[in-house]
Amino acid sequence: MSQNMELAQKRLFDADSLAVQNIKLFPGSSRDVTPEQFAEQINKALSQIEAGEFELIEL
Repeated sequence: MSQNMELAQKRLFDADSLAVQNIKLFPGSSRDVTPEQFAEQINKALSQIEAGEFELIEL
């Protein structure tokens, strides 16, 4: 398993991390995305959230 995929798995599913149990992810308009690229974007998003680099949008 690739480094990005292992890191994403630990960050999402480990009990001492987010402990996610039910998640759905969609590739959007790009159907040619690889699992490695998907994991890279998950890690990037989680890092940005942890660093407070996000914009809260209220509906």
